Amino acid sequence: MAGNFRFMMDQNNIVRFLTTSIDSFIQDRLINKEQRTQHKDQCAERLAAEDENGEKESEVEYSDQAVLANLDWGIEALEEAINTYNMETKLARLDYAEKMLQVCAMLNPKQKTAGVPNSYLSAWAHLNLSYLWKLRNNIKSCIFHSLEMFVVDPFFSRIDFAPELWKSLFLPHMSSIVGWYSEERHRLMMEVMPETTDFSYTGDFDRVFNESLVFSMRPNQLEKLQKLEQLYGESLDENTRLYAKYYNDCMNPDSTSSKKVVPMLPIAEPPMTPLHELSRSVPDFVKFGPILPKSSGFSMTTRRSYDGLSETTRENLTSNSNHSKGEKSSMWGAKESIIEEIEDDSDSEHYDASVDSDKNNIFSPEPKTSIKDDDVERKVYRSNQKNQMQSPNISPMQSPRAAPNYSSSNAQIHNISSDHIFNRDEEELVLKNIKRRNDSQTPSINQDNENSLVLNDSSLGESDDGYQSSASFPKLEKLTIGSKPPKDFVCPITGQIFSDPVTLETGQTYERKAIQEWLGTGNTTCPITRQPLSANILPKTNYVLKRLIVSWKEQNPELAQEFSTSNTPRGSSCSPSAKDIAMISTTQRTTDSPSQKNKEDYIRQRNNRFMQVAVSASPTSVLSQAAVETIINSLTPYITSLCTSENLQECEEAITEIARLWKDSKTDPQIHSYLSKPTVVSGLVEILSASLNREVLRRSIYILSELIFADESVGETLNSVDSDFDCLATLLKNGLAEAALLIYQLRPVFAQLSEHELIPSLIQVIQNKNEDIDDFQLAIDPRAASIAILEQILMGGDEYNRSVNASSVISANGIPAIVKYLDRMEGRRSIISILLCCMQAEKSCKSSIANRIELSPVLELFHAGNDSVRGICVEFLSELVRLNRRTFSNQILQIVKDEGAFSTMHTFLVYLQMAPMEHQIAVASLLLQLDLLVEPRKMSIYREEAVETLIEALWQKDFSNNQMKALDALLFLIGHVTSSGKSYTEAWLLKIAGFDQPYNVLMKADQLGHSDKDLMETMENEKNAMKSWQKRVASVLCNHENGSIFQALEECLKSNSLKMAKSCLVLATWLTHMLFTLPDTGVRDIARKSLLEALINVIQSSKNLEEKILATLALKSFISDPTAHEALRVYAKSIYRILRKLKKYSTVAADILKALLNLNSVDVTELWSCKEVVELDLSSNGEVLSLLYLNGQVLSGHADGTIKVWDARKRIPRVTQETREHKKAVTSLCSSVDRLYSSSLDKTIRVWTIKPDGIKCIDVYDVKEAVYELAANAKLACYVTQGTGVKVFNWSDPPKLINFNKYVKCLAVAGDKLYCGCSGYSIQEVNLSKYTSTSFFTGTRKLLGKQTIHSLQIHDDFLFACGSSVDTTAGKIFSLTSKMVVGSLSTGLDIHRVAINSDFIFAGTKFGTIEVWLKDKFTRVASIKMAGGHTKITSLVSDADGMMLFVGSSDGKIQVWALD
Repeated sequence: MAGNFRFMMDQNNIVRFLTTSIDSFIQDRLINKEQRTQHKDQCAERLAAEDENGEKESEVEYSDQAVLANLDWGIEALEEAINTYNMETKLARLDYAEKMLQVCAMLNPKQKTAGVPNSYLSAWAHLNLSYLWKLRNNIKSCIFHSLEMFVVDPFFSRIDFAPELWKSLFLPHMSSIVGWYSEERHRLMMEVMPETTDFSYTGDFDRVFNESLVFSMRPNQLEKLQKLEQLYGESLDENTRLYAKYYNDCMNPDSTSSKKVVPMLPIAEPPMTPLHELSRSVPDFVKFGPILPKSSGFSMTTRRSYDGLSETTRENLTSNSNHSKGEKSSMWGAKESIIEEIEDDSDSEHYDASVDSDKNNIFSPEPKTSIKDDDVERKVYRSNQKNQMQSPNISPMQSPRAAPNYSSSNAQIHNISSDHIFNRDEEELVLKNIKRRNDSQTPSINQDNENSLVLNDSSLGESDDGYQSSASFPKLEKLTIGSKPPKDFVCPITGQIFSDPVTLETGQTYERKAIQEWLGTGNTTCPITRQPLSANILPKTNYVLKRLIVSWKEQNPELAQEFSTSNTPRGSSCSPSAKDIAMISTTQRTTDSPSQKNKEDYIRQRNNRFMQVAVSASPTSVLSQAAVETIINSLTPYITSLCTSENLQECEEAITEIARLWKDSKTDPQIHSYLSKPTVVSGLVEILSASLNREVLRRSIYILSELIFADESVGETLNSVDSDFDCLATLLKNGLAEAALLIYQLRPVFAQLSEHELIPSLIQVIQNKNEDIDDFQLAIDPRAASIAILEQILMGGDEYNRSVNASSVISANGIPAIVKYLDRMEGRRSIISILLCCMQAEKSCKSSIANRIELSPVLELFHAGNDSVRGICVEFLSELVRLNRRTFSNQILQIVKDEGAFSTMHTFLVYLQMAPMEHQIAVASLLLQLDLLVEPRKMSIYREEAVETLIEALWQKDFSNNQMKALDALLFLIGHVTSSGKSYTEAWLLKIAGFDQPYNVLMKADQLGHSDKDLMETMENEKNAMKSWQKRVASVLCNHENGSIFQALEECLKSNSLKMAKSCLVLATWLTHMLFTLPDTGVRDIARKSLLEALINVIQSSKNLEEKILATLALKSFISDPTAHEALRVYAKSIYRILRKLKKYSTVAADILKALLNLNSVDVTELWSCKEVVELDLSSNGEVLSLLYLNGQVLSGHADGTIKVWDARKRIPRVTQETREHKKAVTSLCSSVDRLYSSSLDKTIRVWTIKPDGIKCIDVYDVKEAVYELAANAKLACYVTQGTGVKVFNWSDPPKLINFNKYVKCLAVAGDKLYCGCSGYSIQEVNLSKYTSTSFFTGTRKLLGKQTIHSLQIHDDFLFACGSSVDTTAGKIFSLTSKMVVGSLSTGLDIHRVAINSDFIFAGTKFGTIEVWLKDKFTRVASIKMAGGHTKITSLVSDADGMMLFVGSSDGKIQVWALD
């Protein structure tokens, strides 16, 4: 077979071979549902076996549970995809399965999860991913994951996951290794059985391997075979991984190389060169190496940790009835298990390992053992010799196909010392007693071995030839005399050797006196197991155990004497659990769980801390009745004095003595009961209210605190009188820190706490270092109690109360002290809650907290806490990173990402998948921000899961609170945050739209708008960081699932909640604005389809100006999209008028309007609409010769010299001022900045100031000639008289005439250039700096009639010239930069006056008709007919927004038109 694979194949052949083999294997698996189910059950059995092997007390991390859940969910989703025929459902389930399985596939193979090797989980995930890609018809990805499975975990891949595939792809390359192994094992077998030397190497191979030789092997031979098995398995694994990588390289050649070269074929090198290779089929256990049964868990993966041990053992196994069922059994793996010496704090003792014999397999790397304090079955004690070996019960050569059967009757015990022979009844009683105890503590003991005795000894009874017979068991030697008595002989309460042992129903044995004292204090549970005790009467003495103790004492008289007369210190594992009183939240009484790595230190500190408190739970403090009576007698006079004396000094002295005696009594229950009488408690409280001695007050609090901790009814006594709490509150305000402890113990309600304004005092306690009361130690640090009270105050009441109380904490400068206290394990949850409440109430304190806090304690609390604690931690971190500086926020996020012993992102991901609904949004937002710290990769499971969670929340119509939270999270994700912690994304978008007012007000109030020169570099860095961040956020959100967020926003915009709809509109506007700054990936079309109609609906129906502007800004993004033009055409007429009204608020509205009018698909004539508003009859003032629009006002100049000022802010103008300082007709009006200039036939030019209340003439210039046209500014005035040319006047020197021999009819100024419309249909350009003129345009002269330019207007760098109609053209448009004609107005009527706004050109003709032209396209839209027949239009002006048109006529009327 090997020869078929030794020739050089080209790459195509290799790829074809892999494709055929793997595709066939995967296809068979997909077809065979029963095989998949069986395989999953087998893998689950291995996981369950590993769980049984683990210690009962070991805690599985929350993240580990979630990883296993991900794998399970992924496989279930994959099965659903396989079984469904609905293509949409299939694709959805495949997508979900991929996300779940990728979590396990990405695990670090060198680590473990919940005790299971990550390599196993990852390989299993890769196998299922190969199924998944096959279903997607992506064979290349399918092959990749199949090969990756063998790379990650070759051992379990070839024995569990894909043995058939391994045979096909890898076994042909392993012939040299199999040959070497066969030779070595054959040689070893011949050493054991010399008569087999004549066996044929190939013919007798199977028979030799099926011989039962294990009992004939010497220890050194057994060790050799064991090492051979290990080395063989490692060689198979190593070379399997090598060839899997080779195949992967063949499938993915180097793309950088111009010539594709097949990777070098690896060679499977055996540890030693074999004489020959196997060319025939071999048994599976030879092909695959040691085969690990499912019930053995993952012990193979831990075998390498024992490689350094030189000692080996053999196990004494007893068979049971399960062997008759044909189960596969074995005695060893690659390394034998070692019975280790386990040392604790007090002594070093040897334990035996009990082995479940029916869970072993022939090639199991390691037998199932459980070595653990207080869990090991103490049937026999090991001697001082360490080279202990155990006898197996079957042969390691036995084939798995034919495991031998042994019954328990075959096990015989020989040569047991007569000193240790028990009668049958006593033996069973002892075994059952010890077994019940062990069964209650560890699940690893074999439940079927109740009547079997496993005897372990440190030496074997060896025969003369050096090895033990297979039919004999080792002899039991004398029990060892150690430095300590056996633990089973010592009471776990008193620490002394039993004198009267009693065994409770829970299987635990105690000294009768000790357990009586335990039950006498009111306890109803077993001290060790904490199981409830149903019997009220103690059982009889355990005489079997007592006789064993007596026998041991006879052999060890000195040791027995020592431990019978002294109090042996109790180990922490023996002492019953104390009444732990941890620093807890008063709103949720749960103890903060420490992280795994600090758990032991935390428990030790906590037990030490509350050692004095545990009165009822400490029966070890056994006082003799005489001693108790002595203390009570000593207390009696002081108690009497305290309760009856009217001398304050006597009472204070009594307090001091009572405290001393209470401490000396070790908090004995009888003394506690004596001191807990209401009269004594009342006396202590009276001292608190009357004494001024600080030490006396502190001792009184010490006594009351101890009494309350032991019995909460004492606290109820104090709570029954309101004045008692008032007294404590007063003491706290007066600086007695210990009063906080009693207040905390009394558990007052929020109303009581809020009445006394305790926050400043509590902050003072937290800030100050506590003084010790001599050697009296309080059960809880007053600072810890203060923090718990502070949390209750901040979390109580309504939102207003929480805000006020949080502000009080901040104003009292409590933040630094509270943050500093976070270093302690106790009370971290309360501290986080306090800081979170402060940040929510006063956003500005976030920067202060962020600058001071160490985040590692927060992350430790998150890892160790429950769902409630994790939710608070995530909410705290989410709030903390909402800072007004992007660079600072990124720094905090980087710390969160890098801190902690675990991967923060992976932990957040796991928590996200299992978190309650109310926490998912916060953790998703935080996880997404952590992922965005770097440029988004093509694929990120963290990012995908986080974005998916946020978008799913937007779809939850039935949970509007979640929708609002998701919108807020997404808005804060953008990064526009003020120093007060509010999002100003809306104001920023309005500023972009040209509506600056909200942004300017916000920046002024927040002081974000200014920047000093020293901060320019910082501001530039902030700007760059923000730009980069927003681009990442927009790219991730827009491109997720082909723009699914836009579909979700479409639904949110339909919400009845105005607040939600507004937030959704802001987010949609920002996304569409950013979308067109990103490369087009096809999402733009989806965004347009989802949002266009909703945005137009907002423009049409919303009554909020800001909402209209936001929708307009979003709509602008689609204007550049040609596919959106058709949709805009449909809505053009409905939004045209609204956009015209928005023009005066937003420049974006003007841009959209202009684009809308210029769309080829839009018929502008359908959009045009105008209506005459009013006609003002001013005929008494003569002709209206000039009109000027200025800042919401219209100024009119009349033939009688009158100038009128009109308020034009409303549809109907209203006269606000009328002045007649000119003596004759006002021919022209123009303005510059805050000045008005008027010319008249009275030969003067007047200068006016413009103020809100009107105009005022400040200068009059007599120019000696009648002025017919004027163009003026602050530097000079250009005017036209009766002669040719134009005069230029600089307001000081005499006017200069620039004569070009033409009559000027109109003027227009642009910079230092003056344009003159002249007779002869020409335009002259005058250089005002040089006073020279040139011809700008010369028209075609006609023989008949006069051709003249009547009106010039400059707008947007274009010169509009209108006059006589020549060849049906009455107007031309010139570019001032190129001086070229860019358009013309085609009409047969002469144009005398022209007005221009941003959209239209209004041309007033000779016969009273106004023609309307589209400004950018120069197409005629409509015409307006003036009332009065052929009235001559003398003046024409439009307002700045283009909404109104004012027309002056020769009959002295002004007509006002609304351009709707």
